[in-house]
Amino acid sequence: MTVFRGISDLQRRGTPKMKTTLPVLIALMTIPAWPASHAQSSRPTLAENGGNPFAGAVEAIKRSVAPLVCLAVKGGETTVVSRPGSVFFVSAGGDFLTAAHVLREQMNDHQCPVSAITLPLEGWQPKALDEPTTWFAFKITSCAIDEILDVAVCRPTTDLRQISKVKIAPVQFDWDIPADGTPVAFTGFPRALRDPMTFQAGVAADRPVWRDGKAIDEVVLDRSALPGFSGSPVFLPNGRVVGMLVSGAADESNTLTFLRPAAAWRAMLAEGVKK
Repeated sequence: MTVFRGISDLQRRGTPKMKTTLPVLIALMTIPAWPASHAQSSRPTLAENGGNPFAGAVEAIKRSVAPLVCLAVKGGETTVVSRPGSVFFVSAGGDFLTAAHVLREQMNDHQCPVSAITLPLEGWQPKALDEPTTWFAFKITSCAIDEILDVAVCRPTTDLRQISKVKIAPVQFDWDIPADGTPVAFTGFPRALRDPMTFQAGVAADRPVWRDGKAIDEVVLDRSALPGFSGSPVFLPNGRVVGMLVSGAADESNTLTFLRPAAAWRAMLAEGVKK
């Protein structure tokens, strides 16, 4: 089995950087085909499943997520260089969680002068060609980062409670590790999409893995995830978040996705970001 550390790693191999001028981001009209070796399962999509138990949770979680972006700022013009991952909010002020490996890549990328998140001014509008957005910078050096867990807690330089046009909702957690067979979903911004996308999956296994001589919990999901989903919240039909998507693996016959359960980083979340 070939393992790749972080879904965003695949983006470097086959996805060109996309430049978009803010404050208006133009929707992608097409999505490039994913190679057959990384094909999605035949699980019904949300639109196809009329009795979908996640419908309400998906709409609610959209207020809790944002894309992680690299910005180039020159004069009065701001350009999105890339969208390497996803984040989700854990406080009303804008504290958020994401995958540590995505931040590490940003720090090593000399073409990423400003790390930020973007949010819509009038809610996500996937059917609209134009969607007014704004961005909020954050300092990676101020994030609390656990390289072993691959989890980071960050805070924008602006308190989002002071921005009346931006409405976010911090997630609620279920600290129990979901049992095998539990249906879950994850919402994020794959393939540098402007608006959030949701995939459904099932828990395939809960297993310990070794990282730098330390055993940590890792939950395996029974489907693949596209590049850019790293840092996405994984949640139950009731909307409670049980973990964060951190990496994927693929071989010739199947594809899997891995999440770090919320219980693994509960203490880290309580400590918060650096002062």
